[in-house]
Amino acid sequence: MKYGVSIIPNTGIMPITQLAAAVEQRGLDALFMGEHIHIPVKPRIPYPLPTMSAEYLKELDLVVALSAAAAATRRIKLASGVCLVTAHDPIILAKQFASLDVLSRGRIIIGVGTGWVSEIETHGTAFENRWQVFRERVEAMKAIWANEQAEYHGRFVNFDPIFCPPRPVQQPHPPLLLGVADPATRHIDYLDGWFPPRMPLDRFLALREKLARRMEQRGRDPRALLVTVHQNFPESGFDRERRTIDAFAQAGVERIVYRLTGLPADRILPRLDELARVPA
Repeated sequence: MKYGVSIIPNTGIMPITQLAAAVEQRGLDALFMGEHIHIPVKPRIPYPLPTMSAEYLKELDLVVALSAAAAATRRIKLASGVCLVTAHDPIILAKQFASLDVLSRGRIIIGVGTGWVSEIETHGTAFENRWQVFRERVEAMKAIWANEQAEYHGRFVNFDPIFCPPRPVQQPHPPLLLGVADPATRHIDYLDGWFPPRMPLDRFLALREKLARRMEQRGRDPRALLVTVHQNFPESGFDRERRTIDAFAQAGVERIVYRLTGLPADRILPRLDELARVPA
């Protein structure tokens, strides 16, 4: 099993460059970073979680934070967890992630999602169209990454042939993980993996089985799916977490990412030390 951590990149914690270096120094596998480009003051639809972390109001730009982390490290994977595709221009986003992949020498993972209704609407995406917009933008980015001259013609994304260098180091593109609770939808068909939110183990295992059946129906090997799961640090320690880790491994999970969001800076390094001691 591989282990990583996730964070909301923000100005209220230790500098991202120091955090990324600390993750790498401890032999961990990956650093995932979430994204909220802005937070509506008066959202039309309330935020889905009971409370919103204060870190969202100090948040750094996702791609800039990933770039800083890439410059401070040499080995660890650097991931968006997740990038709100429905809030970005797909040509610009494709160029940013390809550039990151080149500059990091192939260490980028791209977690993708649609986002919260009141956030994406500010960027011009109607909530009822979010999944069609999402698919077209992902498909357009994949076309840009795979072709020296790329074009795409859809309802929401439409452009004639363009040059948009560079091509990413990872071919045909960095891994694309779908950040959604239930992945057994048509959207997993054009993506490489699944990055579910935190959920009880029994629910995850049921959804993983459901997803495996869909992949088999589509002629894909369920074992080839890249799965990273998101967990809170166990308050009772990792000895009791072993059963959960083993269950994830048996379900084909590649990596477990533990959440640092909400922790004060002075508790982050001890958490990294704790995670570094967990056997693979």
